[in-house]
Amino acid sequence: MQWLQSPKYLMLIMIIVTIWSSMGVGFLAMLAGVLNIDPELYEAGYIDGISKRWQEIVYITVPSMKPQMLFGAVMSVVSTFQAGAIGVQLSGSNPTPQYAGQLIVNHIEDFGFLRYEMGYASAVSFVLLLIIWLSSKFVWRLFGERD
Repeated sequence: MQWLQSPKYLMLIMIIVTIWSSMGVGFLAMLAGVLNIDPELYEAGYIDGISKRWQEIVYITVPSMKPQMLFGAVMSVVSTFQAGAIGVQLSGSNPTPQYAGQLIVNHIEDFGFLRYEMGYASAVSFVLLLIIWLSSKFVWRLFGERD
C-alpha cells in the first residue's frame, strides 16, 4: 500500500475514518434528542405565531435538544484528539510520512516515548490539557444550561 505514503491521501483517509467512526454516537444522540421533543411544544408554538419550519427549528427543536448536542459536541472534541492513532496505523510509522498525519498526540508520543524527552513531552501534554479544557468550556457555554 505504497499510496498511503503520500501525505494528501493519508490526510484524506484520516478524515474519512474519523468522520465514519464518530457518526454512530452522534447520530444516536441526535436521534434520541429529536424523539424526546414533546409534540405539544410545536402546537403551542403554532398558537404563539410560529408559522415557518425554520422558526420551529430555531425556537423549539434546537433548545429542546441542547443536552444531546452538548453530549455530541464533547464526544466529538474528545474523539478529535484521539484521532492521532489513525494516521500511525494507516502509515505504519510514527512520525507519519512528511508529518502529514501528525497531530499533537503523535507529537507527545514521539518526544515522550521514542526520544525520551519527558520534560518537553509533559509540557506539550499540559498544553493539550489546556486546549481540551478550554474547548470543553466553550462547548458547555454554547450548549449547557443557563440557570
